Amino acid sequence: MFALTLLVASLGASAAHAYPFMIRHGFAECGSCHVDPMGGETLTQMGRVMGEDLLSTPWATSPSAASKLLFAIDQPENLYLGGSLRALGLANLETGKKRAFPMQADVTFAAVVGKLTLAGSLGVSRASSRYEHSSKARLLGNVEDEALILVSRNHWLGYRPNAAWLVRLGRINLPFGIRTPEHTLWVRSETLTDRESDQQHGASVVYASGRLRAELLGSLGNFQLADDRLRERGYSGHLEVLLEPRLALGASSLLLRAESETAMRESAVVRQAHGASVRYSPATPLVLLVEADVLSKTGSSVGYVGMAGIDVEPVQGLHLASTGEIVDRGKPPSGVGLGRGRPQLGAWLTLDWFFGPHVELRVDLVLRQGRGELLQTQLHLYL
Repeated sequence: MFALTLLVASLGASAAHAYPFMIRHGFAECGSCHVDPMGGETLTQMGRVMGEDLLSTPWATSPSAASKLLFAIDQPENLYLGGSLRALGLANLETGKKRAFPMQADVTFAAVVGKLTLAGSLGVSRASSRYEHSSKARLLGNVEDEALILVSRNHWLGYRPNAAWLVRLGRINLPFGIRTPEHTLWVRSETLTDRESDQQHGASVVYASGRLRAELLGSLGNFQLADDRLRERGYSGHLEVLLEPRLALGASSLLLRAESETAMRESAVVRQAHGASVRYSPATPLVLLVEADVLSKTGSSVGYVGMAGIDVEPVQGLHLASTGEIVDRGKPPSGVGLGRGRPQLGAWLTLDWFFGPHVELRVDLVLRQGRGELLQTQLHLYL
C-alpha cells in the first residue's frame, strides 16, 4: 500500500491538507497552520487566522484581534503558545448514570530557532486505574490514587534542513490513519494511535511537500510507563497523497512489540495494524472520511476495524455528522464473542459548533452493540 501510494504521488504536484474535514477548503498543508507538520496541537499565526476565518461561525469581519492568543496578544516571532481546556459530560441513557469531568487541561508551546524546533505540552488530568488514557502520559502523581496527575502528551526537538523535511526526537503522536480528536473511535482506540496519551518516544522523519505528506516513526517505547516490559518498540508510518485538491488517499502501517502486555502476562506481545484511508469533499459543505485497518495481535486471530463518516456544514462553523464503525479484534483462545471473532457495530450522531474563535460545543450520541446509548457533551476552549 505504501508503494502504491508513493507511485500515485508522482503524478503531479499540489498542496496537502490539515484537519480531516478541512479538506473541504482546499487550502495549504498542515504545517502552515500547525507547528507539527502532520497536524494537531500548537497553532501558528496562520492557523489562528484560519480558525477564525474558515472554522468558526463569523460574527464580524475577520481576521480580528479575536484570532490572537487569549483573543488579544501578539506573540513574538518564532514563539508559539497555545492550550486546550475540554470539559466533558457523559450520560448513559440506559442506566441514567451521569458524570462530568475535565477531560483535558493542557498548555502547548513551540519555539523555532534557526533550523531547530522545540515543542511540547504540559497539563493536568485525573488518573484512573481502570482507564489508561491519561495515565500513559503521566509525569508526576499516583495513578492508583485516582487524583490529579501532571501529564505531557508530546514533547520533541526537531531539525528542519529545508521546508519539506523535519527530523525529530521525543514523545511523538503515532503517524497512523486519520488524525481525528475522537480518541474513543474504534479506529483510534483499537490501533492505540489516539492523541490522548498513545504517543511513543522515538525518532521520526517527516516529509510534507506538494501532493505528498508522510511520516515514519521508529518507536523506542513510552518512557513515561514505569515498567520497561510494557514499552512497545517498532515502527509506525503514515503516507497521504492528494489525487485532486479535495481527494486524499492515505496508507498506514504499524508494528510494535512489548515484552508483556500487562504486569501479569509474561510472554511477549506483537501487535500490527495496516490500512488505508480516504478524505473526500465532492462539494464544500460535504466531507467523507473513511478508514479501514487490518489488526493482528499475539494470541488472537486476524481482526479488522473501520469507520465511515459524513460531515455536513450547512452554515460556517456548524457541523452535522454521522459516523458508522465496525470492529472485530480477532478471535481469542477463550472463544468467540461480540467484537472478538464476531463483528461489533457502532454509530455516532454528532452536532459540532465552533460558535466563535477558540470555542467549540460538541454533542455526540454514541450507539454501540452490547452497550447502553451514551450522550457526550463537550465544551472546548482552545488557544
